[in-house]
Amino acid sequence: MRGRRVTHVSRTGSATHAPRPACLGLLLVLPVLALAAPATPATAAAPKPACTIPDAVDPEHHDGFCTLPAPIRAFVARQDTCNHFAGEEPYDKARRRELEQAMAKYCDGNEQAWAKLRTQYRQDPPRDAWLRRYGEDVGLELP
Repeated sequence: MRGRRVTHVSRTGSATHAPRPACLGLLLVLPVLALAAPATPATAAAPKPACTIPDAVDPEHHDGFCTLPAPIRAFVARQDTCNHFAGEEPYDKARRRELEQAMAKYCDGNEQAWAKLRTQYRQDPPRDAWLRRYGEDVGLELP
């Protein structure tokens, strides 16, 4: 008679239920305790947020992008935006003005920033290799 409750009649004539085994109560409490417990020790560092690749970064530059330091990622997003506007056709005077403003915003100073990054990461082989491939792909001079 597994799983059935047994009813006992006490001396006073009232019906009482047999006590449930203590292990059943424990089984009901364990999942609640497991959910309440922290998943990681309090001393563990919080995980870094996932890298989000900006829309401005060309898909061919996505491979390895998230492993790069923030200054390189910022430069790549800026340079890819520069290349986008530099490749646009100025079909009228207003569009030419828009493109010139965008190129001034995203292209000015990129050559100096490129040279600085190449110098800064020259002794870091994985990042130096990534920068070299990137520079060749977008037509930047390799210092």
